[in-house]
Amino acid sequence: MKSIFFMICLYSFLFSNNFIKSENIVIDIKKDLMWQDIPETAQYTDNWTFAKEYCRSLTLNGYTDWKLPSIKELQSIVDIRKRDIAINSEFKFTAPSSYWSKSHDMVNKGNAWYVGFKTGATFRDSKDYDCYVRCIRSRFKK
Repeated sequence: MKSIFFMICLYSFLFSNNFIKSENIVIDIKKDLMWQDIPETAQYTDNWTFAKEYCRSLTLNGYTDWKLPSIKELQSIVDIRKRDIAINSEFKFTAPSSYWSKSHDMVNKGNAWYVGFKTGATFRDSKDYDCYVRCIRSRFKK
């Protein structure tokens, strides 16, 4: 009986949804991150430099400390079990396309990493390339 209870708890922990949709954001309660989730996240594309500036200048839900996510942060919202748009189901506004991260390519500083949410794969390309933008902030200021 104890082993069945343990397995149920383990399954719940491993496969529970750590994301909550709240107004214009999705909150990652496990990582204490807030993600922008408004129609503009599926409509606005720009090069890497302007994507960073867009996040720096964003005011959303009263917060002004938004930034472009790292590649690891962006990968954390990928759900490869989904078809067509490989992102956690709490996100309502996502194009099946590429989203910039703030992470540089270590070999070529003119390139940066991005996630293609059509499949959830990670790529790198010229910072002049236009990708979609989804901003992030820490849920609790440090």
